[in-house]
Amino acid sequence: MSRFERQLPIFGEEGQMRIMGAKVGIAGCGGLGVNVITDLAEAGVCRYVLCDHDIPDVTNLNRQFIYYAGDMRPKSVISAEWILALNPAADVEAISEPVTAENLDMFAGCDVIIDCLDSFEARMALDDHSRKLGVPLVHAGISGLNGQLYVSVPGRTPSLRDVLGTAKDQEGPVPAVGAAVAAVAGMQAMEALRVISGLGSACEGVLVTLDLQTMTMERMEFEAD
Repeated sequence: MSRFERQLPIFGEEGQMRIMGAKVGIAGCGGLGVNVITDLAEAGVCRYVLCDHDIPDVTNLNRQFIYYAGDMRPKSVISAEWILALNPAADVEAISEPVTAENLDMFAGCDVIIDCLDSFEARMALDDHSRKLGVPLVHAGISGLNGQLYVSVPGRTPSLRDVLGTAKDQEGPVPAVGAAVAAVAGMQAMEALRVISGLGSACEGVLVTLDLQTMTMERMEFEAD
């Protein structure tokens, strides 16, 4: 436990044991994903299911710091290698497929699912399946200097689909700077840790929107299911 001495006052020993015993599903190993993976591994999460079929692209490298130009392996495979470098005792399943409604049973048995996707259709499929599995979903998204967070807990909160409604993917490349992505991903990882540890999420049933241009935040609460 000495490795986690500084966070024990936050989570407590029981909460830390829950973190170390949890199984976490991460959909998307891009800008949000690589930061979330790093934060969770450093906090003590040992079991993962990672899903991403994309190959690193040079335009990723301003924010996706675990990749390098010319590596033609899927991001899920590289991310698994990164986790094992941080914690050689970790148990990581890397799935190199796109997230679709047909393959989401890969996250069965997870204690929490983390949405780091950049496709609205895939995100909604993930949300629907998290409800089917009864597993909490921790969502984040970012475009430029604007981010959002929401935690959906089946049986207690509206779904992400209920909250985001008929939103659509942004056309063209999404603006991104590494520092902004890391800021939102850090919040997303913290909410996942709060869910896992039993501390309780501040975003449960609450859509939090962040404006990093003005450094302001708004919270919109939704009625429980």
